[in-house]
Amino acid sequence: MYSTNLTVPAPKIVDRQFKKPLLCGPGPCDVWPSVAEALTKPVLSPLCDELFNVLDDIRAGMKYLFQTQSNLVLAMSGSGHTGMEALISNLVAPDETMLIATRGIWDERAYEMAKRYGINAVAYRIPYNRSFSLTELETQLSKYRPAALFITHGDSSTGTVQKIEGLGELCHKYGTLLLVDTVVSLVGVPFFMDAWGVDGVYTSTQKALSGPAGISAVAFSARAEEKINNRKHDPPFYFDIKLLAKQWNCYGNTRSYHHTLSPPLIWALRCCLQEVCKETLPKAWARHAATTAYCHKRLQQMALEFLIPNPEDRLTTVTTVVLPKGYDYLEVVKYMIKKHNVLIFPGLGPTAGKSLRIGIMGVNSTIEVVDEVVNALTDALRALTKSSL
Repeated sequence: MYSTNLTVPAPKIVDRQFKKPLLCGPGPCDVWPSVAEALTKPVLSPLCDELFNVLDDIRAGMKYLFQTQSNLVLAMSGSGHTGMEALISNLVAPDETMLIATRGIWDERAYEMAKRYGINAVAYRIPYNRSFSLTELETQLSKYRPAALFITHGDSSTGTVQKIEGLGELCHKYGTLLLVDTVVSLVGVPFFMDAWGVDGVYTSTQKALSGPAGISAVAFSARAEEKINNRKHDPPFYFDIKLLAKQWNCYGNTRSYHHTLSPPLIWALRCCLQEVCKETLPKAWARHAATTAYCHKRLQQMALEFLIPNPEDRLTTVTTVVLPKGYDYLEVVKYMIKKHNVLIFPGLGPTAGKSLRIGIMGVNSTIEVVDEVVNALTDALRALTKSSL
């Protein structure tokens, strides 16, 4: 009876033909075959026992990945930015000072988020092609004595990895919480939350975990938990860790409803954790290191330069390379996807127009994938001669 009231006709949505490329940029990564299958598992009700059994499995797996004994470990609906915003909004109050160690785009995102919450955000910036020394970070900590220090472990915009060991001790010396982004580093390189004194950490599924984007795990230390329980401000409802901890039954006595989690993403994350636990972290770290070393060797044979001069500062999961003068980075990327269906990315943020970003991680961290990517890049550089650009 209401059909005559329709003013917008139904669109014709047709199936599209799409051949999935080999995803070897800084993320998303290809998913494990088992994860693709897990995405088809049954939908779970927000309050059924099986959902909470799956959540318990995820919490146990994430405690292993983060290497923490903390009980305040859970996953959040949303991309890695969800984890970033949850850490900032729960642990730093308006008008408190937050120091952001900035060398790439994700640190700049944290800076922008902090300002929007009325936090006194202070950015300490260094060149994008290196990492921070503990000495220079201590200088900033002693100067500002911030409530929290935010730093990115692995930065996919620059291809750098930051040493975290020893930083937690420095932060606590000045009454500062240490907040760490591990979105593109976790599983690919060693990380020890408790041993390194990290107070808040987050990661996401679409990188070395080889899962779909859309769900992010967070963990908080006892020190951070005390700050959350005694805070005088309220974070956004959706990011409130006090409420989310009850939904995730972090303390074994609550199974309350906060929001409807995505069952496919819950199943996928659980399967990602199964894959890592089956391989074990030490073997995953060793596999990523060996595969990337092989990748670097092949790139060096092509006479390409690394954007990051110091090998110790290079991130295992994402490699940034500089092309010879005259090549257009975007044209190389377009050629590789068109001719070989291999997807890598140009630079982003501070590295835009300065590098290619090659992601070798998760299920794609194999010699066979490296050869396919490097062979496609070799062909692109031969076809797109400098004189033709």
